[in-house]
Amino acid sequence: MTIRLGPTWGALALLLTTTGCPDDPPEGNGPTSGIPLTSGPVVTSDDTLDDGTAGVLDVGGGGSGMADDGDGGCTPTPTDAILHGTVYAPNLEIPISGAVVYVTPGDAEPVPDGVYCAECVEIPCNSDFVLTNPDGTFDLPARTGMGQSLVVQKGQFLHVTPIDVVEGDNNIAPQDSNLPGEWNPAAGMWIPRIAVVRSPTYDRIYDLLGKIGMGQVNGSGNLNEGTQSFDIYEQPDGGALLDDLDAMRQYHIIFIPCMSQVSMGGLSQNRIDNIRQWVSEGGKWYVTDWANEYLYETFPTYQTLNGQAFDPDLGYYDTTGIIDDPDLLAWLQALPPALKDLGGGQPNLLSLPTVEIVDNWSGIDSTPPIIVQDDEGNDVDVGHHTWVEGTCPVCSPSSGLRPMTISGQYGCGRMMFSTYHTTEDAHSGLIPQELILLYIILEIGVCHDSPPPPPPPVG
Repeated sequence: MTIRLGPTWGALALLLTTTGCPDDPPEGNGPTSGIPLTSGPVVTSDDTLDDGTAGVLDVGGGGSGMADDGDGGCTPTPTDAILHGTVYAPNLEIPISGAVVYVTPGDAEPVPDGVYCAECVEIPCNSDFVLTNPDGTFDLPARTGMGQSLVVQKGQFLHVTPIDVVEGDNNIAPQDSNLPGEWNPAAGMWIPRIAVVRSPTYDRIYDLLGKIGMGQVNGSGNLNEGTQSFDIYEQPDGGALLDDLDAMRQYHIIFIPCMSQVSMGGLSQNRIDNIRQWVSEGGKWYVTDWANEYLYETFPTYQTLNGQAFDPDLGYYDTTGIIDDPDLLAWLQALPPALKDLGGGQPNLLSLPTVEIVDNWSGIDSTPPIIVQDDEGNDVDVGHHTWVEGTCPVCSPSSGLRPMTISGQYGCGRMMFSTYHTTEDAHSGLIPQELILLYIILEIGVCHDSPPPPPPPVG
């Protein structure tokens, strides 16, 4: 039996087939929108699982199971060991929710080096797996044996570590189960290939990436440039990147933060076409506030920004946000106390599900459904999922909740947008909106459980 790790925005869908190993996932009545699934089994097809129930098993953080087709293709064998550990970000400080962990006697499927349509990986037959809890912990049943591989994966972060499993309890060192911080396949490490167009003074996303362990930072929280495992494009080089589709195809994620659009030469039709094509092939496109034309001109049907008809670049505002996504909320609630409150007057996570969101410069009026048909003729909503919402005092009207952090699907890829800067000034540690971005970066990297529907018309 094959278990495939499928996408939903806030949880992983584990699709279990009953036709041997390997094979394609069964057709079912799985999720048809960006709305995250709830934790626990949701039976939605007629296939029989190894426990005698039917279905497609949809689980959030903390889910578990075993690949067994029930028809002899995979013969279940009892476990005699258990692995205990925690999955952390590359910096070994931030716990990671919803990462898949399993042990295999063979090799894990590597992450392709460049943009690709992320079809769900197959967990070998008769292998137990778990999804990490909101606090990053896991307890994985396993079988004793020498020379096996411990596999930890979340999106394009993949870590494969040799392991000898002994009977009984096995404690896994954090450095053996963390998400890696570098691309080093020879050492069993894969990460997303990332390009960041530099924003000179605003929204220093490269500092965030350094702080999570994809580079080194100084005591003020600034990236020590030259240590990073991602590429930074100066202006106007970011525009040259968008002019070259093959160059874009080197990357899994491209960031266009606020003010990085300055001096890039404008958003030409060629760039719009390249962005759409790259996203449709599996690229992850992230835009923030005043760079908003790189979202609404490229994917105009997905959202309407406040003032878009004349000027959607609004004045500065802070507001109180509400965490809409239940799995994001569970993860934020489970973070260690030191990550919840940096002190020094910075926003904190002490009043969840509300959180102060600072340095907003845009507003979102609406995110309509975007309906396309899959290859079976079923309607699928690929429109934006709202992660965080809040009021916009400089919008018209100024009352009522609005989406503030959104992500949608376009072909094999996804786009993300936030009305606020990820971070405006240098500081050690991570403020709430940096943590939110980290979570969404990981979530939009999860795979497609079946061929995604074609991209909708957007022009």
